[in-house]
Amino acid sequence: MGRPKTSQPRNAQLNLSLTARELENIKRRAEAVGMRVGNFGRALLLAMPDDAALKPAPESRINRLVHAQLVRLGNNLNQMVRHLHATGDPLPADLEPLLRDIRQLIDRRCCDDR
Repeated sequence: MGRPKTSQPRNAQLNLSLTARELENIKRRAEAVGMRVGNFGRALLLAMPDDAALKPAPESRINRLVHAQLVRLGNNLNQMVRHLHATGDPLPADLEPLLRDIRQLIDRRCCDDR
């Protein structure tokens, strides 16, 4: 005889992509409390307050300032490129070195966050 039918069957899925290290961490934590991985993950996700995932992680003031400046810079570059495409004007000679500097700053910022 099988399990009795439930009034609310779990027939929807949530698929996550994890690194091997993340999955092993979750498996160890689930095993430590005597739960299956799926049940452990469901319990953790449903135990979170509804707005917990919406709150951004606290950032340092300098990171917020750098991000704001990069956003402004990106907006200015976008406007300039749109203008160049609309008018057919050639790229300014000093644009490529500026873009190279910006890419280096972004790469540095991305690597510092890891």
